[in-house]
Amino acid sequence: MHNQREKFWKKRAQHYKQLEWATKSGYLHAFLDAGLFKNKDTVIDIGTGTGIIAHTICPHVSKVIGIDISSDMLAQAENNKVANEEFLLMDAKDLKYKTGAFSKVTARMVFHHILKDTKEAMKECRRVLKKGGLMVFSEGVPPTEHVKDFYINMFKLKEERLTFMENDMASLMKKGGFKKIHKHIHWNRRSSIKNWLDNSGLPQHTKDKIYAMHINLDDEGKKDYNMVITDKDCLIDMKFVILTGEK
Repeated sequence: MHNQREKFWKKRAQHYKQLEWATKSGYLHAFLDAGLFKNKDTVIDIGTGTGIIAHTICPHVSKVIGIDISSDMLAQAENNKVANEEFLLMDAKDLKYKTGAFSKVTARMVFHHILKDTKEAMKECRRVLKKGGLMVFSEGVPPTEHVKDFYINMFKLKEERLTFMENDMASLMKKGGFKKIHKHIHWNRRSSIKNWLDNSGLPQHTKDKIYAMHINLDDEGKKDYNMVITDKDCLIDMKFVILTGEK
């Protein structure tokens, strides 16, 4: 299982920074705005991957430490590391820091990969925060309940993962002990399914199946995604929830 996980992230690391959704400035700015970052902040970025969020935050804070379980993803992050960044191999469920070590915790598009002990990982995020510290937690979600089953079945072809709705995310933060939870919705409009699949590391036959699922989605589902099908691509509006919560 460990070797399978390493292979999965090794493939993804090669093209991750080319993912349109991950690097869109609108999403990054929405995340940055939600965090209310200050120049004295010390931040730990959970599941930092190739360092996209860490690199976005670092000009605005004192220090960012990005942690991830994939050495291949971290190697990509190291390529653009600046003086106030550090990248370490570490599991979100076992953060090697004392209680109250950070003023902010960030976690973008990582918790759906934490299949076991998800609540314990959230509690760890709270533990390492200072009293009154803020967590910024973001995930992609199905745009409506109608397409939830499609979303789950489609992602089964790609990876093993959790599917969150807005309420699931808020519930997870509450179970983790966070209070004063606030929500922001961000839409990545006209996102390319072709770009997402081309940079997924998936075999071609799997990419073809996932693409066909989008094209063959029922009319209501297409409307929910605001889908536009062109000669060479399928464009959808991707919904992201950004939650903040205090310790």
